[in-house]
Parts: sequence; C-alpha cells; structure tokens
Amino acid sequence: MSVGILTSGGDAPGMNAGVRAVFRSIKMREPSREIVFFRGGFRGLARKLDSSTDRNVQRQETRGIIHRGGTFLGTGRVPELKVPAADAPDRVAQLAAHEAFLRVAAVNLYQMDVSDLVVVGGDGSFRGARLIARHFRETFPDRPFRVIGIPGTIDNDIWGSDYSIGFDTALNNVVDAIRKIRDTVESHKRVIILEVMGNTSGWLALQSAIAGGASVLAIPEVAASHDHENIVRRLIRGAERDYRYFIIVYAEGVAKQHGNGWAQGLRRRIEADPSLRRLHGGVPMEVRLNSIGHLARGGSPSALDNTLAGLLGTAASDVILHGQLPGGPALAGDVMVGCEGPRAVALALDEVVERSPRLVTEDSPLFRIAQNLMLSAEQPF
Repeated sequence: MSVGILTSGGDAPGMNAGVRAVFRSIKMREPSREIVFFRGGFRGLARKLDSSTDRNVQRQETRGIIHRGGTFLGTGRVPELKVPAADAPDRVAQLAAHEAFLRVAAVNLYQMDVSDLVVVGGDGSFRGARLIARHFRETFPDRPFRVIGIPGTIDNDIWGSDYSIGFDTALNNVVDAIRKIRDTVESHKRVIILEVMGNTSGWLALQSAIAGGASVLAIPEVAASHDHENIVRRLIRGAERDYRYFIIVYAEGVAKQHGNGWAQGLRRRIEADPSLRRLHGGVPMEVRLNSIGHLARGGSPSALDNTLAGLLGTAASDVILHGQLPGGPALAGDVMVGCEGPRAVALALDEVVERSPRLVTEDSPLFRIAQNLMLSAEQPF
C-alpha cells in the first residue's frame, strides 16, 4: 500500500529534509513502495487528486530540496478541521463543513490506497491528523491506516521531543538579528524592545535571549516577566552599573495577553521614568520597537535541523516498514517520532496531542539560567 507525506501548519526550515529522509529511507529498503506527496498541507487531501498530489514519486523529485527553506510541498491551515465552539453563531454550518472535509479526505486517502500518512508539523497539525485518522477508521474499518507525526515547528513546543525541526534555524536567525540590532542600540545608548514569534510558548524568545545576551526577557507562560514596573527597576539597576544600552526580548504571546499594547506601554514607561532620565544625562532614554516576525522562519535550514530531520524521517520509515524503531517495542496505532538527545523515540500520538503544547515553566532549567544571566533589580555588579 502507499505512503502519503504532507507538511502542515507554519512552515519550518528543515521540513524538506524531513520529507526527503522519509522518501529515501523507504525507497532504499522497499523500492516498489509507492510514495504519494500531498500538496498544500491538509487541503491537499480534500482537493481533486490529480491537481493536489504527486503519485509514485521518483528520486529526482527530491533532489536539491534539502538546502531550501520553507516546504516545497506547500502548507496552510484548514479552518474546517477545527471543531466549532459550542456557542459559535454559525455552528451548524461549521459542523457541516467539518464533516464534509473529513469525509472527502478519508475517501481520497482510501482511493489512493494510503495506509500510512506522514505529517510533518506542529501541535495543531497533529490534532487535525488525529481527527482524519479516526474518521478514516470509522468509515473504512477493514482498511489499515495510521498517522506518523514528525514534529516540525519553530516554536519547539511539542511534548515528547526535545527539539522540533525548524527551531534551531529560527533560533540562529533571531540571535543573528539581536547581534545586528546591538550595534545600533549600543551606538545610540538606546533601549530596543524586540518581539519574536511564540504565541503560547516562549522557547524561541527564551533561548534567543540567552544566546543573544539580552538584558530582559518576557514570555507568555510567566506573568511576572510581563510587569512593566519590575522591568523598569531592572533597567534602573543596570543604568546605575553603567550599562550603555538594553535589549528586551519578548514573545508575541505576551502582547496578545495584554491587548497588543504591551510594548508601547513599556516604551512610554521607560522614556518617562525620572531615574532613567537622570542616569542618562537628564534626557529620556530613547526606546525603539522592532519585530523579527516571519524572518525567523526564512533561509536555508541549519546543519542541526537537517540532521534532526534525517533522524526523525528515518525513524518514521522504520515505523512504517517494521512497525517499530530498531530494538524497540512493537507500535500500534498513530504515533509521533521525536528525539531525546541524539536518539529517536516513538510515542502515542494521542498522548502527544493531549500533553502539548510543551510550555516553559518558572522552574525550567533554561528559565532559571536566564534569570541568572540577565539583569535583576538587585544586580550586585
């Protein structure tokens, strides 16, 4: 039977390498196995098959993609996959669209003889894949079908995997931006408030702040890190210790929790503070706002992301061909392949979905490291 592969959700550098690894690992051991590419994410499952799929993919179709950013298969979000809220004003219409999408996707997968669907994506993608898998098995109970998830998201927030494809590239992109911005803010003795991606999880902001030498960090999971007064106290202490400039890194989810006015409010508070004005020679310390945004996703994947993609893609092919990872137990049902350090692991997709997203906590080792390395209101040196 066929193996389907798609990429879903936000694009992440290294997704192409993950697709390539699944394809090559399967074909190396079972050359006759058909590989089907679905284009446009889950949307490709519910379109006309002749326009949204590549059947019986051959080697030349995966040549050269390992060095490209984004995903050559395309991606996108599918609102119809979400179960509408109970109080949605048009819930009946939304439910009908939801059921219709699942029905068409299941029929198309059946017609393509797909027994294993590899989904490279994040938390939302895995939730959608689980819905499709359940509907397929209810509709065609005698046909084998399972989902194999590969974590691909720059947020690095998938439970059960230390890292996800795309995170390392995005992290290096953000750190590179911090280093470039540092040249300007140091020259002008300014404050920069820098937004990075991360709607619910702060892993990208946290690790880029540590690696980039930021002064202050604010992430969605830790409410105390959002407090303007606490941040200003830390800047005052730094100015008393002859700090020439400050870099404040925050995840976009912080702004969303405060009505998108959080950074502007902090800017006004810093520029109006009398202590900072006095320590800055009697004039306000200028503050600039900036956002790295989608630039974090761009560019060729890092060596680490491509290596991780190779590890996880090969592990996915092991599950498809042998039903288990080498030396591991037999696996039943939908699974996700992730990593613990340099080792691939396989986990039940249900558990991954139920326990994701993986969030930063105040007792996370990296968060404690950040507090030791960044400014504090009691800065002793």
